Amino acid sequence: MKNIWTVMKKEFARFFRDRRLVVSLFLPGLLIYLIYSLRGSGLISNLGGVDENYVYQVYTVNMPDDFAAQFEGVSVMELHAISAEEADGHKQAVSDQQEDLLVIFPADFEEKYAAAVAGDPTAAPTVEFFYNTVRSEGSQAYSLFASAISDLQQQVTPYFLPLVTDLATDADVTGMIFSMIAPMLVLMLLFSGCMSVAPESIAGEKERGTLATMLVTPVRRSHIAAGKIIALSAISLLSGICSFLGIILSLPKLMGAAGNLSVAVYTAGDYLMILGIVLSSVLVMVALVSIVSAFAKSVKEATGMIGPLMILVMILGLSTMFSSGATGSYLWYLIPLYNSGRAMSGIFSFLASPVAVLITIAVNLVVAALLAVLLAKMFDSEKIMFNK
Repeated sequence: MKNIWTVMKKEFARFFRDRRLVVSLFLPGLLIYLIYSLRGSGLISNLGGVDENYVYQVYTVNMPDDFAAQFEGVSVMELHAISAEEADGHKQAVSDQQEDLLVIFPADFEEKYAAAVAGDPTAAPTVEFFYNTVRSEGSQAYSLFASAISDLQQQVTPYFLPLVTDLATDADVTGMIFSMIAPMLVLMLLFSGCMSVAPESIAGEKERGTLATMLVTPVRRSHIAAGKIIALSAISLLSGICSFLGIILSLPKLMGAAGNLSVAVYTAGDYLMILGIVLSSVLVMVALVSIVSAFAKSVKEATGMIGPLMILVMILGLSTMFSSGATGSYLWYLIPLYNSGRAMSGIFSFLASPVAVLITIAVNLVVAALLAVLLAKMFDSEKIMFNK
């Protein structure tokens, strides 16, 4: 353990003595905050999609037969007639994103509608629509329903007045935005932090010959590998956190009127789970980048070799943008790094499963340990370390 700490102190000292590396640690986060804050508002919209085979579930109160007839032959929507007493329960279900749309016609709708059609605009009844914009199916259901009954409406003097209520709370909007954006950004920023420090520590020291000097010391190769991975993980984590904070602090300005975003909607338990995922993820990333760097003869070569890994991490991060955040099969959480994005998406969307989070952290730690063992074996290889 003492030898590991010695290697870690060496890595920290080397990094923080180099002003360029220190600046590269904090500058991205500051630039991201300044640029995103000055860009203005409304740049992000709901990226969620709806399965093409999905059948929208719409609950109606006092819906007239003439209006129901507009949906004959519409296979993508099912109408469920409910009583006025049941409306509050379904309204809560819509708010909880369990149902798509609730439409309430007043009890005297047909009488008032007939009067409006006859020429009395003051008699036009009000039709209430309730949906949750965070649930993509809800927004689509409202659009389809409104379009289907548009033939029974007059544009100049309306025969009925729609009253649309969005039941999405600030927490819902925050969860939707963060679950789409944050996991991808966290993975990419953490990997960027790894790319900025690991090649210099492994390939750079090979290039300068200092790694060869370290390898001939009595320190065990496994301790050297562990010390480097832990130290580089700490530095990469710090870099990733700085960049992520820049994005999170600028996100409310970037979103503009899209919602009142606040990180206060998440609990301490949520942040602890995210911290565990991030820590385990950065260990895997640093170990991967270190192994690739060990094959390179120079920092430049190492950077080129790491490029495909960056693309892979980007793909894994982007894939989480279109997931619902629901846990689904636990088998997905056996895939390193993808499990991290998926688990964070679940946390940010308030759909996290503690079991899924534990599986994610455990799998990442096991993979990181195996990669550290592999790196230590590579340090034992003169062919790899001395390019023979």
